[in-house]
Amino acid sequence: MGKKIVDYKKSNLHIVSYSKKIKKYIKEKIDSIIVYSPPLPLAILGIKVKKRFGAKYLLNIQDIFPQNAIDLGIIKNRFLEKFFERMEKKIYRKADKITAHSEYNRNFLIHKKNVPAKKISSIYNWIDLNLYNEIEKTGALRTRYGLENKFIFLHAGIIGPAQGIDFIIKIAKEVRDITNICFLLVGDGSERPKLEEMVETYNLKNVLFKPFLTKHEYPLLAKDVDVGLACLSRKNKTPVYPGKILSYMASSIPIVALLNKESDGHRIIQQAQCGYSLIANNSNKATKLIMKVYNEKENLEQFGLNGFNYAKANFSKKACMDKLEELIKY
Repeated sequence: MGKKIVDYKKSNLHIVSYSKKIKKYIKEKIDSIIVYSPPLPLAILGIKVKKRFGAKYLLNIQDIFPQNAIDLGIIKNRFLEKFFERMEKKIYRKADKITAHSEYNRNFLIHKKNVPAKKISSIYNWIDLNLYNEIEKTGALRTRYGLENKFIFLHAGIIGPAQGIDFIIKIAKEVRDITNICFLLVGDGSERPKLEEMVETYNLKNVLFKPFLTKHEYPLLAKDVDVGLACLSRKNKTPVYPGKILSYMASSIPIVALLNKESDGHRIIQQAQCGYSLIANNSNKATKLIMKVYNEKENLEQFGLNGFNYAKANFSKKACMDKLEELIKY
């Protein structure tokens, strides 16, 4: 690329720890800095690095915080809302360029957060397609989990309030008589204990919880399942879409997305023709969709192929990095 870029991604390290390490290890001029938000304090650190080194500052917005936390009821204190909103305005103002991971998210930031249109671009998150394309379906993870003969709907990732996985549990309850169907929930989060209690209360045998897999094991699992589930609570009011959609596309498996109405995931799935999406507000409709997909299982391969081709054109690392390079050029 010719220029030096420091990319500070999400981390649980405190902003002070980052500051100390920057002072310790970075002694020469930095041309550009890329910061992912949230967390917002990390973006504040980006402002400081910009000022100290004279670097061009690019801010990558993943979740629109604090709006998403307010919508989900995570932040209820008005003082905290105002505190984070002031911080949010500052980081938008100080960034030289801003990227959002879809066009709808870009429009939301322009119209709802007053970010100047000329400052913000949409660049999809990227995914390493080779990590998925170079492996074959083996059935190894099916065997490990004892699901050799099941039709598997996979949800992999964080299990928190934003995902609204209780919606999936309600669907599982409705289709529990179809013993061949299994909902495999791989991951962890604050909502998992409550969901496990729901499964126990309903005496569901078609829901299986498993812990996170390594980045090397996950593609093997994604190749082994039949359908990828993407879920977001209808309480979300921003256009964000689950990142797992990209991994499902890379794995060439069909997708069923149960999302808030504002999510850009509906548009992406429609454009890619890689599966189905519904607003996560009607469990009867969602149950009918699950049954439709199950009954048409012999015709799902084309959805998977469509998804992979769309990912190759839009989510490959090269396609996204080419756009990013253009933004950080002086």
